[in-house]
Amino acid sequence: MTQSTEDWPLPALLESRKAYQERLNLILPHGITGVTATANPAASAIVFVAMYVGAIGNNAPIRPSTVTWMSDAVAERRTDTERRGYYRAAMRGEKGVVSFCEGAEVERGKIWYANNSREPVRDESIDALIDNGAVLNIRTDLSTNSPLARYTLDDGFAALLSPDLAGDELHAAITRWSTTHLSPTGRRRAQLRRDPSLNSESVPVNLPGAGVRTLHPGASSWILKGVAEEFSTRLREPNVLFISQPGEKVNLLDGRALEAMGISVDQANLLPDCLMADLDDERDEVWFIEAVFSGGEITNERKQSLLAWADLQGLSAEKCRFLSAFESRTHAEARRALPTLADGSFAWFSDEPEYLLTWDSVGFD
Repeated sequence: MTQSTEDWPLPALLESRKAYQERLNLILPHGITGVTATANPAASAIVFVAMYVGAIGNNAPIRPSTVTWMSDAVAERRTDTERRGYYRAAMRGEKGVVSFCEGAEVERGKIWYANNSREPVRDESIDALIDNGAVLNIRTDLSTNSPLARYTLDDGFAALLSPDLAGDELHAAITRWSTTHLSPTGRRRAQLRRDPSLNSESVPVNLPGAGVRTLHPGASSWILKGVAEEFSTRLREPNVLFISQPGEKVNLLDGRALEAMGISVDQANLLPDCLMADLDDERDEVWFIEAVFSGGEITNERKQSLLAWADLQGLSAEKCRFLSAFESRTHAEARRALPTLADGSFAWFSDEPEYLLTWDSVGFD
């Protein structure tokens, strides 16, 4: 894997993002993949940037910000030195990209995506491309929240993006690649590459009365482990209904449990990291839980959106509870987030599992 001062191979490029989208519509059309995210503008931006910096196989992995920080002006600079220069700058951070543009005398202009678009780029198009064998995650040892780069193009897929391929030769190459990557067995291979149970850094979680679930590596997963194994013991009859994992459709068992309750799932837009119920007849509560390691605590705004969703599911607002779970009271994220916690919510800390912090108004009448 090359991110240092060494040079690495750079492929020839198609003329524009539009050309990459046209090529994607030939290779991964909606009619075959069942989703639009494999050939939409975001997908073409991802593929363009990956080819631009040579993120192929084990070389020069990118992260979502490598895509979002690109601009039309930078994309037009196509010497090998400029392409590798942009990559090295993007690995240093956005200030590095600004410095690169100044040094190369490039008027950067408007970037392709706002900085808050990184997660949609990752959770929609990158994940769809991974599911269909086009993109690889070559750093499965990294936690989900790690800022380090991890994504490259599959070598065979990248070869289909060559400007030298056209006409019958292109269609024949697409057919050969699709046979091995878009078949049921090919999709299963792509799925297995994402399976956290195959990663030695993954986090096993003992769910109360429901066996073991393996979560992706990372600090948030360790917080969720504490919630499932320790916080849950404070409930009379705990039952984990749902655990969210980035880029993952609703777990089959979670989906069945929610369906049995008459609850519809919109994981991408709304559901928290964990949904837990206290099935005790007297309590009959549903806990909305966020594992907070790098943002995502339950604020007043977030609480209101969750309550609106709960109302649509027939859940009583009086029976909804809201918990932001942290690694420690001394952790920087806890110190940052505590002033923003929603009224009437709770905070729990993995290193002090016997305590629960309540944030609510106090009446003095």
